[in-house]
Amino acid sequence: MQHNAEVNAVGLADLLVVPRGPRLPVHAWTALLRRLPSAEQHRIQQLHRWEDRQDSAIGWGSLLRLAGQYRVSVRRGAHGGPVADPPVALSLSHGGAWIAVAVNVHGRVGVDVEAERPVAPALARRCCSTAELSWLERAADAQTRDERFLRLWTAKEAYLKAIGTGLGVDPRSVSVDWATSGPRLSGPEKDRWHFCSSAPADGVRVTVCLERAL
Repeated sequence: MQHNAEVNAVGLADLLVVPRGPRLPVHAWTALLRRLPSAEQHRIQQLHRWEDRQDSAIGWGSLLRLAGQYRVSVRRGAHGGPVADPPVALSLSHGGAWIAVAVNVHGRVGVDVEAERPVAPALARRCCSTAELSWLERAADAQTRDERFLRLWTAKEAYLKAIGTGLGVDPRSVSVDWATSGPRLSGPEKDRWHFCSSAPADGVRVTVCLERAL
């Protein structure tokens, strides 16, 4: 692809993390678009901001790259997100000028990438469970609190993408425990799901949620 793309094996999934980088020159942009299905080319060209067009094109190009090794097609599903032929599951995220895609052949998968930013207390209350808010409040300073929120939020959104609801459900209904070295889902489904979280750059967090085979 371009822009220092990084591919990692995470658990049972393939993860590709790509920084957007500067605006592509015309010849590179045209070459990138040509790799995509015609329906995606048309949709992307309708987006107003060049950043959104470029992020979407890089994201879909990355999905095609990872899914291609399994010889399956990628298309938009009934809810508008990318889907592939079984047994391949995939997920796409844009956040803070970064793009992340994950592909899994052993179960469902969700990925979220975000850049750190100041978090207002009201936002934290709308997104976090009581236990999570307690963990945030024990942070030594505002920067640590914002970083903790980023860890929680990327795990929550990755899980909600993996189960197919997205933000159609109250994120406070999902509780993530970060007391140990990595995130764990709380509740009766905790043994079904596995998280992998890392920082591809300072102030950036990417989390993948994988379904375990039970």
